[in-house]
Amino acid sequence: MKTRVYSTGDPQIGTIKARIDENHMIMNFKWANTLEQVCIYKRNVLRDEEIDWEHPYRKYTKEEYISFGGFVDDIDEAGLLEYTVCPMTFEEDEAVIILYPHLENSLKVPTKKIQIRYAIKEKNKLFSQRKIVEMNVFCDTDLKKEMICYTKKKGAIPVNEEDGVQFNFMKDFSAGHNTLPEIEIDRDEHIRIYLAKAVKHRELYWVYKQ
Repeated sequence: MKTRVYSTGDPQIGTIKARIDENHMIMNFKWANTLEQVCIYKRNVLRDEEIDWEHPYRKYTKEEYISFGGFVDDIDEAGLLEYTVCPMTFEEDEAVIILYPHLENSLKVPTKKIQIRYAIKEKNKLFSQRKIVEMNVFCDTDLKKEMICYTKKKGAIPVNEEDGVQFNFMKDFSAGHNTLPEIEIDRDEHIRIYLAKAVKHRELYWVYKQ
C-alpha cells in the first residue's frame, strides 16, 4: 500500500479523544467531509514498538465509525498504547495512506497498570550471622532486567530504591513467575524490590510486596 506525507489540501483528521470503558477503548475524531476511510495504527509505547506504515492495524470506514459511535478496540494488554489515525484516499485507482510529519494525528492512551509483585523468603544459617534470601517476582508482561532493582539496607527496611545499596538483576524477567537465584546477606540486612529510577512512564507500573 502506498504512503506519502501530508500536503496542503489533503483531508485531515482532527480532535482525537479516547476513553477506556472496562476492557474497551473508544476513540473519537473529526472526519474531513470528503474522507470515507482511514487507516489506524497501534503500538505499545513501553515496548518501543515501531509503526509499520504499510500494514495498518485496522482500516476503518466512516460508516463503521457512525455505526459504533467511534472506533472501538479491545484492550487486552497493560501499558501505554499509541493510536495513529491516517486518512486513506485513492489516487489513480491506487490506495494511498497520508502520513502527518509530526504525528499530530496520534493519541497515547494509558490502560491498566503493569503489576510487578514480589515475595521474599529468608532462611537463617545455623551457627552463622548470615541468612539465605530467595526472591520471587511475578510480572504482567516481559521486563528488561534494567527496569527493576533491589535495595539492601543494614538494620532497617529500605523505604525506596535509594535507601541503601542498590543492585541490578542479571537477567530479563518473563511474563509470569520468576524465581531468582538465592543470595546470602547478613542477618540484620533487609531487601526490597523497586522500579529503577531511570524507567519512563513510572505511573504505569505498580511494584508491591506480597
